[in-house]
Order: sequence, then C-alpha cells, then structure tokens
Amino acid sequence: MPEVRCARTVDRPLPQIWGFVQDFDNWAPMLRGYMKHEVESDTDSIWTLKGEAGALSRTVNLRVHITEYGEERVSFELTGLDEAVNGGGSFDFRPVGEAPLPPPRTWWQKIMDWFTGRKPALPGPPGSAQITFDFKIEAQGPMGPMVNAMLAPWTEQVAEELLESIATKLEAQEAA
Repeated sequence: MPEVRCARTVDRPLPQIWGFVQDFDNWAPMLRGYMKHEVESDTDSIWTLKGEAGALSRTVNLRVHITEYGEERVSFELTGLDEAVNGGGSFDFRPVGEAPLPPPRTWWQKIMDWFTGRKPALPGPPGSAQITFDFKIEAQGPMGPMVNAMLAPWTEQVAEELLESIATKLEAQEAA
C-alpha cells in the first residue's frame, strides 16, 4: 500500500491556517488531477480526480468520509466508487515549537530533491505552524499490486505538491 508522510512549515499562525484548510473549496482545486468535488453532508463528499501514474490514466470517483474534524487534526477515509481502491489520511496542524520533526528523507527522496532543486524543510519563525500530511491509498483486485507499484512515487509527489500549494497560497494571503 503506497503511504507517504510529508510536512511543511507555514509562516502563518495556526488559526489562519485552520481558517483556510477547513473549507475544501479553498484547497481542493490545488490537488493534482482535481476535476470537481460535491459535498453531500458535513462528513461526506464525492471527489472526481484524474490520476496519471506512468502509462495509466484514469478518472476516479472517490467518497471522502471525514472521521475526525478539529483545529489540530482532520482525518479522512477514501473509498473508490468506480474503482477498487481505498485509503485515507490526515492533516495535523501544530505550532512550530510543538510540531514533531518531519521524518528523515530516504536516499531516493534525497536524489529526487537534488534533481528537482527542492530544499529541505526548515523550522519556521515563532508564530508559524507546521502542517503534516499522512496519506495512503491502495488499489485492490487482480491488478492491485501492479497499480500500487506505480502509485507509490505518484502519491509522494501529489502530497508534497499539495502541501507546497497550500503554504504558498497562505503566505501570499498575508502579503496581499
């Protein structure tokens, strides 16, 4: 099952981050492959994403069910409506002094960082906060193992891009 954990420090106070993230409409379009989402209730929504992993390209409808919703953590479960896929994840929000350190980078991540020019995450100034995003997804069925192997690098890229987009948007709000 492809799993990823990534963290990003945002130079904004926690209430401002929560105010932005609590509304899907603010950040859902930043997700790679995003096509649309429809809110069904306070805890359930349907997301339509176009996923491209290697040679595969699929449009997938996912039911997103919020299992925990608070100013320090949002957890969710995913269930494929038209594909045999499930997963879940969470966003954790902590002031910089209270946030756990991000996990150490693997040798593969370090190589990809070098190729892409990405800099390591550094602690932010006082008053800033850290967003940690945990995400896992698993394709099932006879093709599941092959699809999961192709999803692993894609999952990490999507998670890191999403956090970077959220941070950039939040930091630009204050500057405007």
